[in-house]
Amino acid sequence: MDYAIVTGATRGLGESIAKLFIGKGVSLINISRSDNERLEALCKEAGLSYEYVGCDLSNPSETGEVMKKVGSSVFNSGADRIFLVQNAGVVTPINPSGGVENSDLEKSVNVNLLSPMITTNEMLKASEGSDSELIMVNVSSGAGSRPVYGWSAYCSTKAGLNMLTETVHLELSKNGSRHKVIAFSPGIMDTDMQGTIRSSSEKAFADVENFKRYKEQGMLRDTDTVAGVLVDLVTDTDIESGKLYHVNDLL
Repeated sequence: MDYAIVTGATRGLGESIAKLFIGKGVSLINISRSDNERLEALCKEAGLSYEYVGCDLSNPSETGEVMKKVGSSVFNSGADRIFLVQNAGVVTPINPSGGVENSDLEKSVNVNLLSPMITTNEMLKASEGSDSELIMVNVSSGAGSRPVYGWSAYCSTKAGLNMLTETVHLELSKNGSRHKVIAFSPGIMDTDMQGTIRSSSEKAFADVENFKRYKEQGMLRDTDTVAGVLVDLVTDTDIESGKLYHVNDLL
């Protein structure tokens, strides 16, 4: 049996990713602040294992404790493959530097970058001595490769996530590890995060009118479409570890 560990599987892209893993016959561990009864029901119907683990990913200590337990559990399960999809993220604070609260910066760094670093660290620790293959996916953004006015925290943390992916791949390859890690840029989707972006003022976020236009003109992709690309990529193809995959190149 294979397992998928998905952070932020309560809604949006995370829920779609989790749902499509279930459709592939993969058991699910949902790590989020709240449970998702729809995913639990799908697993039950498919005869798969489902576990919800509550975690506040903005709390580094809690994240470390949770991931240590989850890692120990899955790597002692006898699974052939363990998929780790680090999907949870926050786009806030949205404001130019000099106009944000330090507490909001801290939350952004903790959720978008520090929690993936802690999770990666704990999962690799737990994998020692196990025959299971770990396939890690860090959900990135186009904002990780270019500056966006008002998104200094989001751009910086996603850029850091991309570098984490490359560096962990370098370390794995040097050690002859069978494990793999990639980053995945999902493009613009119709999610709650997009709603948060559109509610910003032009003073806080210079591109807000463009994002409103994306919604009005139906340019936002459905999360199931994007999730399908990602799940097919990691389950059905020989991925190139260390690579940043862009959804636009795969559709």
